[in-house]
Amino acid sequence: MNNQAKLFVLPAMCLGAAALLLAPARPSEAFSTIGGNLGETQRDVRVFDNFLDATADDNVALASQFPGWTGLELAMWKAIVEWGSRLHGDGSGDPLSGNLLGSGGANFDAMWSGNADGVGTTNNNIASSLANCGGGGTLAFLESPISDGWRIRFCDEWTWDDGPGSVSLRWDIQSVMTHEYGHALGLGHSAVGSATMAPSGSAGSTGLRSIAPDDIAGVQFVYSLASATKPTISATVADTGANTLTIYGTQFGATGNEVWFTNESVTGAAVDPIVRVTGVSSTAGNTIITVTIPAAASPGDVMVNKSGSGGATLSNAFPTDLVGTFGIPPFPHPNITGIAPSSIEALVPGTAETITLTGTDLNQTTSVTIDGSAIPASRWTIVNPTTITLDMPMVATLGAHNLGTTDGFVLDQFPITVVAPATPKLEWGTGDAGNVVDQDVGLTMTLSGQPGQRHIVLSSPVGPPSLSRFLDTANLLSEGASLAKPGSYTIPASGWLSVSIPNLPDPAVVGANWFGKSFSLVRPLPFVGSNDQSITLVP
Repeated sequence: MNNQAKLFVLPAMCLGAAALLLAPARPSEAFSTIGGNLGETQRDVRVFDNFLDATADDNVALASQFPGWTGLELAMWKAIVEWGSRLHGDGSGDPLSGNLLGSGGANFDAMWSGNADGVGTTNNNIASSLANCGGGGTLAFLESPISDGWRIRFCDEWTWDDGPGSVSLRWDIQSVMTHEYGHALGLGHSAVGSATMAPSGSAGSTGLRSIAPDDIAGVQFVYSLASATKPTISATVADTGANTLTIYGTQFGATGNEVWFTNESVTGAAVDPIVRVTGVSSTAGNTIITVTIPAAASPGDVMVNKSGSGGATLSNAFPTDLVGTFGIPPFPHPNITGIAPSSIEALVPGTAETITLTGTDLNQTTSVTIDGSAIPASRWTIVNPTTITLDMPMVATLGAHNLGTTDGFVLDQFPITVVAPATPKLEWGTGDAGNVVDQDVGLTMTLSGQPGQRHIVLSSPVGPPSLSRFLDTANLLSEGASLAKPGSYTIPASGWLSVSIPNLPDPAVVGANWFGKSFSLVRPLPFVGSNDQSITLVP
């Protein structure tokens, strides 16, 4: 079967016939369809340059997002990417209207495949010219069984121009190819006059380069809205020394990907022109693929096809010149993969226990956070790119919290659980043995234990206090000489309590070294005591 869909010259003398042949797909839509769609084995697009007009292939201006190609080929390449699922690179390439190329938003993307050595058959996916189309006002037409490929012919009765700027009164190749490739996708003519798939055009116009909302509705009707599981490419980075290309994106397959490249050679009309690398795995959560650049590859497009079938398995087409960087590659960010221990008590006096964060690119860290708030830099240390050690700060509640690392741009967080200690804990000052406390500044004392428990803190200038010693010597310790008055403190829901003691005894009178201990006043006896604490008191 050989269907022909044509673009006509204004005035639209054949609109009536077109309407009879191509009835709208649904009454609520102006677009129409001609039946069928292109499978993932029919995404290649090539050009056979047999155009008669010099103006059809005289553009020598390079386009940043279309590396390696100029002239007729460049115009054709720009036309097909307009139907793509997302912007082609940064979307630039149409200098006249500011149209961003890549507007389809469907499960469809085409693969620019370079030049063919002939016009091919109606299923070789090649665009070329035909010296004489026999009149009738036809500009170009598509021959297609669709499901098995297509052929596009431009009528050389007309004068063609490859742009990319003003085409004067000549016919714009990019505009007409955008229209004809819409037919190749399975779209018929649209009843919307401003649509790219409208049945007629005019010389000098470049407006058909940009598909309209009705065209977008049509391609999404045929191929469905771009799937959330469809692979996407956001950047490519070539390493000329290693001869590799690194592809950044999302939703790549863990294994079994194919990476497609544009062919540097003029390929036979009946030959599959796509240069494929098969059996490729991804890394970093299916976001990075690195492959050796095939010898047959050319600057052009790269695509990723993961296992499965259908448009949702094939990525957008993305530019690469095989030597540089396109797009903005995700630069390394701190990434936490583990925390040990994953559970910590509400109070760990001093630096007796350290939290260790492991991951990747942790040397990029500028701040460590707890529940989004910065932890003082004095409490954490970058050991190497995979390790950070942390003196865990106090938190306001027991239970789940998030430790994070950030480089100032991206915050990566990992869960940690804070629990109440089974036995009392006490911290004086820094909690380290022999830490110095200024008499005039006062002492900060922190207690920790099970919420709701009552604790008593005892102090002594002669050694670690005990309840028996306190009972025996209480009459010897005046109230003014005691660092912690006998009395009870109730542990709140947070599992810890901070107490400030401003009036400290004179070390010249009672001695410079003081010792402390807290006791949980929970029966049965003996009451459970905490760790020992001590300070050096100075005037």
